Amino acid sequence: MQYHSILNKQIKKLLPEQYLVDEAISDFLESISNSYQNFERANKITEHAFNISEREYQEVNSNLLKENEIKQQSISGIKKAILSLAPDSLPDLDNSSDDLIHIVKFLQKQINKAKELETQLILSKEVAENAALTKSQFLSTMSHEIRTPMNAVIGFTHLLLQLSPRPEQVEYLKLLKFSAENLLVLINDILDFSKIEAGKIEFEEADFHIKDLVGNIRLALLQRAVEKNIQLKLLIDHELPDIIKGDPVRLGQILTNLISNAVKFTDEGKVTITATLRDKMKDHTVIDFEVTDTGIGIAAEKLENIFESFTQGASNTTRKFGGTGLGLTITKRLLEMMGSEIKVKSELGRGSVFYFSLTLKNSRTKFVGNAGERPNIIEKSLKGVKILMAEDNQINVILAKQYMKLWDIECDVAENGQIALTLVQTNDYDMILMDLQMPEMDGYQTTTAIRGLRDEKYKNLPIIALTASAMLDIKDHAFTVGMNDYISKPFNPNDLYRKIASYSHAKAEA
Repeated sequence: MQYHSILNKQIKKLLPEQYLVDEAISDFLESISNSYQNFERANKITEHAFNISEREYQEVNSNLLKENEIKQQSISGIKKAILSLAPDSLPDLDNSSDDLIHIVKFLQKQINKAKELETQLILSKEVAENAALTKSQFLSTMSHEIRTPMNAVIGFTHLLLQLSPRPEQVEYLKLLKFSAENLLVLINDILDFSKIEAGKIEFEEADFHIKDLVGNIRLALLQRAVEKNIQLKLLIDHELPDIIKGDPVRLGQILTNLISNAVKFTDEGKVTITATLRDKMKDHTVIDFEVTDTGIGIAAEKLENIFESFTQGASNTTRKFGGTGLGLTITKRLLEMMGSEIKVKSELGRGSVFYFSLTLKNSRTKFVGNAGERPNIIEKSLKGVKILMAEDNQINVILAKQYMKLWDIECDVAENGQIALTLVQTNDYDMILMDLQMPEMDGYQTTTAIRGLRDEKYKNLPIIALTASAMLDIKDHAFTVGMNDYISKPFNPNDLYRKIASYSHAKAEA
């Protein structure tokens, strides 16, 4: 039998051959040989496993070294970034394992500071939102309180123009109406100045007579010039088109601001208004406007600041001449929104020149008649229409009733929302004109109550808001509670007629 090589050597050396034939000894020798072989095989396996483990260990160790190097580079980069932003923010670091602990603590501290700042910002945001809400409520109230008497001024002027006034009275009434409407625009912009700041003013495109617009502005301000014994001259280029397309109210507001300022700051000499045709193309016309005065002038170092909000040319200007300092700011913003720019040349003690160019679309409308004729208020009968007017202001009631009488409309009046709710349930109305601010129940509450009545007709009854507020959110709220439309006070009589005719389904020409 072939035994393990080591065992064979020992057998040949120490064991006589006669013992090899003994069966017991042969089994013993075979067992020892197998043990040798098993040990040797186990040893090889162990050595192989050790070699593999050694390679894996070296590989793992190498990876750990690389990861540690990356970690150190990252820590170093973080330290540099932190120290570049805040040199004194970290303690002295020695590139030890404690560095990461210091950085983590520092970052945790910064996170806590950020959370505190976030909390403060949330509180500041809430304070700002509450302030904005308070401002909005104040502006809404002021808008209503100021526009309500303006409604009476403009409304009764319209009525007086229908009563065949004398020729000279027609001119005075026209100027009164024109001045009141321009004053209303100024009121709206001052009360809602944040709307101008946000650039949310809407511009209309209407056909208007440019020469008459400028002429009416001059006439409206002429009395102030006469009282100061200064001339107010108007130079109109005869090549200007008769009718142009744009926003006459906004242009009128701009010119009114500039001309009234010129008159206010001029004590002797004259104010000259100039409108000149620069260029006329197929689709548009460019007009140069200029307002020149011989007034107090503006110091050179103040020229850049006069268009800022609530800013005057000198510290005593407001005390001496009055005004809010918003006129030029509004003018500048409006012109920027219209794609133009206000410019100024001035010399202290020798007067100022404000000028700008405006591009307006050409109109296809032909000029017919005299633009100065009294307005034509629709007088077609709406007999058979029955309206409930919820309004607590007696002047507005008298004014509205005059128009209802003119149009043969039957009109009941409710002095507050509670009375309006009662009358709606006891009478059959074609529509309701609903004032928003009333005692007992306001217009919103009354509308909600009417829409909540059981009969289906109350859900379909037209309700038109009468609002003296210029705030957009007021109108949005009116629609939210279920109103169908709104009319701003002061209202245009023809607009009121068209609303009534439309919602009462009356067949009348609008």
